[in-house]
Amino acid sequence: MLKAFEIKYMDSLVDRLLPLWKVDGESLKFNRLYVEMIIRTNMHLNELQFEMTDGDLLKAIAFSAEKKDFLERESSLLSGETDWFLHTLKLLSARQQDIFTNGRKYLLQMEENTFSLMKEGDIKLCLFVSLEKGWGQKILDETFALYRKLGFKRVFLWTDCECNVDWYFKNGYQLLSQEEYPPFSKPEAKYMTYIFKKNTV
Repeated sequence: MLKAFEIKYMDSLVDRLLPLWKVDGESLKFNRLYVEMIIRTNMHLNELQFEMTDGDLLKAIAFSAEKKDFLERESSLLSGETDWFLHTLKLLSARQQDIFTNGRKYLLQMEENTFSLMKEGDIKLCLFVSLEKGWGQKILDETFALYRKLGFKRVFLWTDCECNVDWYFKNGYQLLSQEEYPPFSKPEAKYMTYIFKKNTV
């Protein structure tokens, strides 16, 4: 059953995602902060941040947002709402601050690109994570059922070449955009980003 995400589970999420999102050559302390930044950037101040648990063990999360949530957050960012981010920056070296800031800039750019394609009645799946096999499908099934109940007709999301892009094609998502993100590209390989959508019915 879907429940509102509790911040007490942040460490469990960081533990799960650390091997996937860590920055090579950086300390464990920095990488834990970096992964938490990614998670926090995908959270919105709404009632669509969900978790699934088994007893007191976190099993999966799904964070969602409407276009208005993004616009409201962008407005609040300008007024200094990012206390956690700004506080964390002060703990980092100059090199780490660059990594942190560029990572967040990328996330916000992709979020903006995705929301620019959305209309009223659409919803964005910002982040979903399964901490145990089988729970990812469970939380997606319940999240999509809730989307339908709330009247959302289309689900949008973005991903990049570090993820299993084929999964989206195999599960009925339609590719809307495929673009390079030059700041992360290397001479031997372009860093590609993808935006998908899927109907809720």
